[in-house]
Amino acid sequence: MALTLLSVLAGGCATHHDSVARLDFPLPPQARYSVTERQFKSAAALLDKDFLADTNRLKSIVASPCMCGPGLWHLLKDSPAFAVPPRAKTICQVPMGDGHTRELPAALIQDAVEAANFRAALAGLLSGNGAVTCRLPTETEFNQFWAVMPFDDISAPLVVADGRDYDLIILFVKQRPFWFDAVGIAAWER
Repeated sequence: MALTLLSVLAGGCATHHDSVARLDFPLPPQARYSVTERQFKSAAALLDKDFLADTNRLKSIVASPCMCGPGLWHLLKDSPAFAVPPRAKTICQVPMGDGHTRELPAALIQDAVEAANFRAALAGLLSGNGAVTCRLPTETEFNQFWAVMPFDDISAPLVVADGRDYDLIILFVKQRPFWFDAVGIAAWER
């Protein structure tokens, strides 16, 4: 059953004319999603413009602080760009689909040097991933993302950059990308 949401005010940023971006699946009972079409399109346009395998372009959208989620961290942690790894790492409980969970590391990018290293590693991954298309998440991608997020209310854009080999999910905070992760595949199994 498709989830159709009515117009809402999202953090005082939306007008009563904005409709909530449509997710074509039911949300988990505790999850709330209040991102408007305008917010989503603005975030997707920013990614279309600057989410490229070019560290100079990435610099305009990837800055500290930001999070590298467990799937993406698994793909990037051995990059030469992380010869000096981020100082802060955390463990995420990731549901594995068989009723079990797995503890997987994620990284908090805290300063300009760590952000530069993250951009370099990300540019390396993007260079082999082909052109990306920005879209809303599927139910599986949303649930994979939501399972490791520490809050239930998603009121900022959540965009999937759909690539040839990897799909990356990006949560915006204060109109810039904050949480980056790989979804749709068991990235940590590669």
